Amino acid sequence: MKFYHAATPDIMNRIVESGVIRRSWDGVVYLCDNAVDAVKFVAIRGAKIVQEIEVDLDEEEVKESHDHSEAFFGCKAYTYDRDINLTETVKIEEYAVG
Repeated sequence: MKFYHAATPDIMNRIVESGVIRRSWDGVVYLCDNAVDAVKFVAIRGAKIVQEIEVDLDEEEVKESHDHSEAFFGCKAYTYDRDINLTETVKIEEYAVG
């Protein structure tokens, strides 16, 4: 299933250069099942430019996250408990926020 991870351009450049989306300090990669929803989580922290990357993961290995207000964000968030190795072909989209 397709999931989306968002980051600022500098962080996304590091992801692409390393070929890996690394788990955050709390041991998971945060994802959404919609690209625009993933962008919301970075934009809320004040980023003016946000990029998202599409990854294909086994839906069984992705868990719903309950660390945010679904009512506030208008979407669900998900977690993946391993680093995500990127394929040779990655699709990155950029959004101007605000």
